[in-house]
Amino acid sequence: MSQKRESTRQVEKRAELREDFEYFDEDHDGRMQFDEFVNFLSGLEADLSQEECRIGFAAIDRNRDGAIEFEEFLAWWQEE
Repeated sequence: MSQKRESTRQVEKRAELREDFEYFDEDHDGRMQFDEFVNFLSGLEADLSQEECRIGFAAIDRNRDGAIEFEEFLAWWQEE
């Protein structure tokens, strides 16, 4: 039973993260561009410089295509 509850929590958390991701994906292309990522961090009240934001963005953009897809965002969030 506990395992089923855990998977339900995981599904709910994934849905929450998807909702957050889509909110900050302002052009709704399914990818978070750098400026959208900066807005996301501002929403978290993260006090980071542009350079720190660029470093974070590059670390999350694992396939190096210049945007963060939801799966990359999810992997990063779960590492935290």
